[in-house]
Amino acid sequence: MARKKKNELEVVSTKENILLDKKVDTESIKNELKEYVDEQINKTFIDELDKANRKLIREKNRKIVWKNIFIIILLLIIGFLLFVMYHYNFFDRFFNKEPNIEEKEKKDNKEKEDKPEEKKEEKEKKEEKKEPTLAELKKEYAGLLEDYYVTDSSIYLSDFYDGKLTVDMMKYMTINSFDFSTFTKEEDYNIIKESTFQTMFQKLFDEEYTSGTFNYDENKIRYVKQMESYMSESLLIREENNIEREIKDIKLIDNKVMIMTVEGVVKDNKLYNVITNEEVSDYKEDSLLKYEDKLNTIIYTFKDSKLINLSK
Repeated sequence: MARKKKNELEVVSTKENILLDKKVDTESIKNELKEYVDEQINKTFIDELDKANRKLIREKNRKIVWKNIFIIILLLIIGFLLFVMYHYNFFDRFFNKEPNIEEKEKKDNKEKEDKPEEKKEEKEKKEEKKEPTLAELKKEYAGLLEDYYVTDSSIYLSDFYDGKLTVDMMKYMTINSFDFSTFTKEEDYNIIKESTFQTMFQKLFDEEYTSGTFNYDENKIRYVKQMESYMSESLLIREENNIEREIKDIKLIDNKVMIMTVEGVVKDNKLYNVITNEEVSDYKEDSLLKYEDKLNTIIYTFKDSKLINLSK
């Protein structure tokens, strides 16, 4: 009986211990859960507080920037207004100074009274558009003449100074405009590609290009269709040119440039008429215009930098 009672007491004690242990575990869990929740709440609160602070700082910086921009704009406006007021002598009235504009008007009126009144014709001349001088026109247009000439021994000499601009003569002048060393050189003749020749011809003349044989001095230059080239009978040698020219006048009319020149042959310090070959005078680099009446005058007419006409 006593043993049974003892056993019952042991069972009761064991149950109490188990209940006590469970109670301890529950309290521990509660405490840990509470600490975790508190920690999360604190972390969330700190994060939100940090976001709020950053937003507040950004708003504050934005306000400062706009405030500075506004101040700068305001200062610029004030500076501009002060400049305008100064320019129009607004401050002169506060310093008992006469405005500069009135001073200028008085000075101008005084000068008009001191000087005699200009004549009406002189005023009109000043108001007219200034025409370019011959020197200015020469500087701009004299270079046009460079590639347009025949030599004093050329078979085209008479036609040139009679103002007859023939196709053969134009081809002759086209050849003269080349550097002969650029031509293809065979044993005793030259070859010139038609495409090269045509390009130069169209650069110099406002005339439709046609292929065909022509003469350069006594050298016949034949067109060879199969080769699409020009071929000389013998090696080309540039003709010596003894013709001097001097520009007398330049006129600009209807988009055309008309250059009038006086020309003569110069040999052995003598000056000759180009066509008649009559001696005009001894020559020591004098102006050809001095002998204009005894020399040859020709007018070159250009349009778009191309020769379109020759006339006497």
